[in-house]
Amino acid sequence: MKVRWIKLAGLLTALLLLAAACDEGIDDWNSSARVAGWVYTDPSNARGVEGVQIIIEADPDADVPYEGPNRCTVTDASGHFAGAVFLGNHDGDYVYVADLIVGYFWHGKSFTWNGDITVAPGSVFTLPAVDTTMFAPIGGSQ
Repeated sequence: MKVRWIKLAGLLTALLLLAAACDEGIDDWNSSARVAGWVYTDPSNARGVEGVQIIIEADPDADVPYEGPNRCTVTDASGHFAGAVFLGNHDGDYVYVADLIVGYFWHGKSFTWNGDITVAPGSVFTLPAVDTTMFAPIGGSQ
């Protein structure tokens, strides 16, 4: 029982640190791109899942990784989310494309969509729908 509480405390601490590291603001749409998607309960897309935390961040393995702050958003009652990223770099110059990864966090489980998410200013990148059966426990098996 004590081990379970320690794991839960660790998980909560990790989620709080992730939330603190995110920038929720929306930048000027002329130099920003939008990432959107849906989360459903199962592969049949029966019902949207509300409250899934979404973190949009740089793809460190990409040729042109996103250089801005992590962005956070949460799915609404229909399971939909949308978040914006500013396409500039640390020197204030505009970057015309950037590669991202998107992390999903829900009830102690997570899923990461990485690879082939390239955005440009004014673009909207809509991810394929994700269902909660794709999520794995954070920190290993249950």
